[in-house]
Amino acid sequence: MKRKSILTPVFFGIVALTAFLFIYYSGKVFVARAYIPRSSIILYTVLIIIAEQLPVHLPQDAEVTVGFAVVLSAILLFGKEASVLMIFVSVLVTELKRIKIMPFFKSLFNISLYVVMVGVAGFFYEFLGATPGKIDIYDDILNITALVVSYFLVNVGLLTICISLLGREKISHVFVKNFKWALPNYLALAPLGVLLSVIFIEVKIMGIILFLVPLLVARHSFKLYMNMKKVYFDTIQALVTAIEAKDPYTRGHSDRVAHYANLISNEMNLSEKYANSLNCAALLHDIGKIGVPEHILNKPGKLSEEEFEKVKTHPVLGATIVKKIDFMADSSLFIRYHHERQDGTGYPEGLIGDNIPLGAAILSVADAYDALTSDRPYRKAKSPEDAIEEIEKNSGTQFKPEVVRALKKALEKERDDSAT
Repeated sequence: MKRKSILTPVFFGIVALTAFLFIYYSGKVFVARAYIPRSSIILYTVLIIIAEQLPVHLPQDAEVTVGFAVVLSAILLFGKEASVLMIFVSVLVTELKRIKIMPFFKSLFNISLYVVMVGVAGFFYEFLGATPGKIDIYDDILNITALVVSYFLVNVGLLTICISLLGREKISHVFVKNFKWALPNYLALAPLGVLLSVIFIEVKIMGIILFLVPLLVARHSFKLYMNMKKVYFDTIQALVTAIEAKDPYTRGHSDRVAHYANLISNEMNLSEKYANSLNCAALLHDIGKIGVPEHILNKPGKLSEEEFEKVKTHPVLGATIVKKIDFMADSSLFIRYHHERQDGTGYPEGLIGDNIPLGAAILSVADAYDALTSDRPYRKAKSPEDAIEEIEKNSGTQFKPEVVRALKKALEKERDDSAT
């Protein structure tokens, strides 16, 4: 894992150096090209600054703006050198406004990222034979497509590597979680960028002002989508709070189980959809306990047979509650069966082996690991090593072996990462 920690500053350094070279070269070329109207450059720089002030936030502190449409138009009209300088000034202004709340290395990376992706995209556009300022939709369609795709690949590629290095997550997992949906949105903004260029050529400044309306509408659509996802997760968090208020001894348990379940899903390379359903199930796996009397949940000693039968109703009740929420249908299955055992002695239905949904098997292991490493009224917490040893003893009887191996490997990686 030391290799990964060394890669982080090397990666940031390479991106920053590449950006510096683009800026240096662009500055020399731009000064020599006196025919480019400076007033147009200033106008477009201001437009980019405005667009960059209205970001839509993604998970893990990433963000996206509709500024791509303006940047695309700048490349089409003025070429890569002028566009590199415009994006450099625009993002520099944006980052200076956040200087008190943004770490320096992050601001430097943001500036470098924009410069590199504009420089690379502009290079491919002109390399394929396009001439900035002369736009023919039919003749330039392949050039514009190459511009959009290269911009997307550099942007998303570098951001994915950055988040992966800082968050210690697999690149593939970061990509599907943050950017899988981004390409269609880039393709949706591309026609707006082309239209902006045509309007500027024909109508100049007045057309640009009118164009701001559809640009803001596009940004609003981005924001609505991300807000919808936030409402979903806020709903889940509210339900988790209700669970923990019922059983104070398990406060934080749901979040920890979700963390361990996510580690396992990453290690097993599960799909984004499956991992999301699993995360929801992990957070809500004990929601059925709201139907269990508090004196049973909080009993310090061993439960009677009758009391344990009451506790055993919580997976079915939890699944019934969650199933009524539209986007949690898959999660309800994982919740229902997370107390099943590989040997068929679990509950509520006594499923055996592969008949138990994988998500439920993952929850079972994650739930058990957190329970073993947490204090309870009737015993002290075990060490992580002892907890894993206990789980391994029950691999194949209580727990699915491949899930146990995935948790052990994921925890080792997490421990190594935290030590570097």
